Amino acid sequence: MRHEPTRRVLSVVRALATDGPPLPLAEIARLTGASRSTLHAVIAEMDAQGWAEKTGGGWRAGPELRAVGTALAGEVDLVRAARQPLETLADATGIAGVVFEVRDGMAEVVDSVGAGMRTASREVMPVGHVVPVRAPFARELAARMPLTEQRRWLAGATGLTPAARDRLEVVLPQIARRGWSIERLTPARRELLRMADSLETSGIGALVRDRVSELFVELSEIDVTDAELDATADLSVASIAAPVLRADGRAVGSVAVAPGRRMTGRAVARAVEAVTGCADAVSARLASGPPTPRTAGLPDHLVHPAHAARHP
Repeated sequence: MRHEPTRRVLSVVRALATDGPPLPLAEIARLTGASRSTLHAVIAEMDAQGWAEKTGGGWRAGPELRAVGTALAGEVDLVRAARQPLETLADATGIAGVVFEVRDGMAEVVDSVGAGMRTASREVMPVGHVVPVRAPFARELAARMPLTEQRRWLAGATGLTPAARDRLEVVLPQIARRGWSIERLTPARRELLRMADSLETSGIGALVRDRVSELFVELSEIDVTDAELDATADLSVASIAAPVLRADGRAVGSVAVAPGRRMTGRAVARAVEAVTGCADAVSARLASGPPTPRTAGLPDHLVHPAHAARHP
């Protein structure tokens, strides 16, 4: 059953949402088929709520209606936005690339691009592969979280030792500043990666998946500090990831490559540049604007006290 008052309001919204000059009341009446007396009541309320405004002898969309239109226009599908930058990433690095999207507390692979004959990586993570957004995982995402969400990320960790928590206190502000994270690779972790791949294809339950996550923590040297990166000649790298950001700076996902091998410092730097460039390109597509450098100032809670003391 059609509800006439609702239909009239929607017809006014549709009329005001069209491009062009402000509409006189008579033109709105013609477009909507409503009487002037009815339109007076509808538009007066829309004006009071910010959904319509009078200007230049007519009516146009108000700030509230324009804000909704802008938000909807910016909601570009992440898979569509990431496909071409991912292909460029895989071609530039010779490493398969994936894009994660945050969904219900998990980061899920929603698209992947192999690097063909040039690939130097382990087999690409399949679409549907998930990583829990809880400490110490998804650090590139956690580094962009507001303080309250960051605390929840830490609180959701299982099997996190005091040493691991201390390590996160050191590396998380550095990840936020540089805009990327590294997953280190050890021989034990390499075997665990192979086991995790086989378990995932066999449909494991949540309990087994959680225990595998705990083993990752136990076998990990969490990320890499700037000083460690400067001091080392090479590094065993499981993956490199950078966040994909909305226009307001919040992370909605990430781009990653998984070399699964030892790399020279120079090779790591090239891969990092390619990954962050890809993430910036995807972010720009989501925001429908040109890529912007990752140099914005950090919130106070992301600046480690030791760093603040050295850099007043």
